[in-house]
Amino acid sequence: GQIFGLLGPSGAGKTTLIKILTGQILHDGGELKVLGKEVARLTGADKKMFGIMMDQFGIYERLSCFDNLKIFADIYGVPRHRILEILDRVGLAESTKKSASNLSKGMAARLRLARVLLHEPKIIFLDEPTSGLDPIGCCEVKDVIKLLASRGKTIILCSHLLADVQDVCDEVIVLYGGKIRAA
Repeated sequence: GQIFGLLGPSGAGKTTLIKILTGQILHDGGELKVLGKEVARLTGADKKMFGIMMDQFGIYERLSCFDNLKIFADIYGVPRHRILEILDRVGLAESTKKSASNLSKGMAARLRLARVLLHEPKIIFLDEPTSGLDPIGCCEVKDVIKLLASRGKTIILCSHLLADVQDVCDEVIVLYGGKIRAA
């Protein structure tokens, strides 16, 4: 139920740290545990407990919002009725048939977030979730993040914007040049 912020400028190592924590790339030193296990020992079942939202990644432009989520529902074995629930949770209930290519940046961000939430992950990694959004879109995404934390989800939020981490994070780590500069 906590939100941890990774704050730093572009190139500070925020995305790299997410990739290390999720087992996508290897770390070169130190001890790193997620879900009580050394990252290198995470299994496929462990990784299914992750939800990962990377900037500008994860939706198919030619498909509708519903069909985008249907692909991932099938992958994770999630019942299709959950798709409508999740679209409603992120404020896209009225856009189920709308093509992803016709979504505003804010709506596309919410669709990416819906994809991440579909299988009810324990730990959610959000890389620049408000990137390119207008103030209202930012607020909407932050509200969803706060709601998730209130429901017991652990969230790792990466941002180069101080306002993002100040508004939602319980704890913050400042990265610069690949090193922790403040905690």
